[in-house]
Amino acid sequence: MISLRLLVRRAGAFSITLALLAVLAACSTPAETDDNTGGGTVAVTDGVVELSAADLAFDASVIQAPAGEAFTIRLTNNDSAPHNVTVYVAEGGDRIGEEGATINEGETTELAVEALEPGTYYFQCDIHPDMNGSVVVEG
Repeated sequence: MISLRLLVRRAGAFSITLALLAVLAACSTPAETDDNTGGGTVAVTDGVVELSAADLAFDASVIQAPAGEAFTIRLTNNDSAPHNVTVYVAEGGDRIGEEGATINEGETTELAVEALEPGTYYFQCDIHPDMNGSVVVEG
């Protein structure tokens, strides 16, 4: 017959093993977020930056732009939902320039962005504000 001491020891070892497995699982499983951005970075090239929307997400969460140079965001909607893109001083802050035109699936629009000072700005789809990112202006 198994002694009480041995049962307690085995139960303790089992508990430690379960705790370690839980920690390992937590470390290896990506966290679920409400971030609806593709996570990539796109750069302004020849005055234009290409951005697309699909599955309620932009394909990039960072737009890199040169300081002191106006540029155009060309947005292509590959989603069944309508989208737009607008640039702001900061999240919840003042809009910079015009609000982007709303486009439907398969359409493309362009948003002219005035020359910006170095810093970090904010962009979003005004219809789906969880679709957002940063405009990083350097130079």
